[in-house]
Amino acid sequence: MSTFDLNPLSKDIYGAEAPGNPEWALGIEDGVLALRGVVRARPVCIAEDSENCFVEGLWEADVVELFLLNPNTGFYVEFNLGPRGAWWFCSFDSPRKRTPVGPVPIPGVKTYSAPSETGWDSTLTVPLGSLPLELAFAAGVTKGNINFCLGTPQQFITLADLGDGEPDFHRPDKWIALKKILIPSRD
Repeated sequence: MSTFDLNPLSKDIYGAEAPGNPEWALGIEDGVLALRGVVRARPVCIAEDSENCFVEGLWEADVVELFLLNPNTGFYVEFNLGPRGAWWFCSFDSPRKRTPVGPVPIPGVKTYSAPSETGWDSTLTVPLGSLPLELAFAAGVTKGNINFCLGTPQQFITLADLGDGEPDFHRPDKWIALKKILIPSRD
């Protein structure tokens, strides 16, 4: 993942300067989807944030999030990744309506993190074969979005333009075609 170019997100959803100059990368290599978040500001973490731990509530502190959508059915998934490498996953039937399975770890997910006093660099890797079948993941069809929640008080940064109103990342109708943001596989 380190060979993939990082992409900056400079403004929060209200147009203010994003704290810590957040950057992201999303790519596929050798059948593995990888999300990387880099922030150059002291990380704000929940106590349970620890590498490879499955933890709900990461969004209460610094986090990078990835949403993936099957645009034909409305089914989508959300991944969260904390500065120290904790992660979370949940699937949804429609905006904010969790599937009956709820948040559960999926097999093969690994995280790598490098938090420090001055920033953090975390990566989440997911074998494509571990993604739910309902997602029908296909780079040419799937839609998605990448977000950060950062700082205290929190600022919300998003790749897709989610429109006006209160911060709400669960707006799949506004998400971007994944082929526009995904770094292609070298397979």
